[in-house]
Amino acid sequence: MRGCLVKDVFDIFSGTQKNAVWVETVEGLSAARERLQQIAGEKPGQYFIFSALTRVSVCEIETFAIPHPSRGKRSKAEGAGA
Repeated sequence: MRGCLVKDVFDIFSGTQKNAVWVETVEGLSAARERLQQIAGEKPGQYFIFSALTRVSVCEIETFAIPHPSRGKRSKAEGAGA
């Protein structure tokens, strides 16, 4: 297989390295980082990128859901003894 180019393949996992759940595989570190940002933006939590070649975690991220401002607050009508 001389002359074949092998791209680095990276696996994206959710959770921590102790309780990892595989999400998907992406070619190229730049593409993996972009995809990681997309996934974490859609579903907040802990994620990391793992290099299949070096068997090392190369990037970690943790995102949090932003509470909706109207949730848990009483309206003015409710607070006025209505």
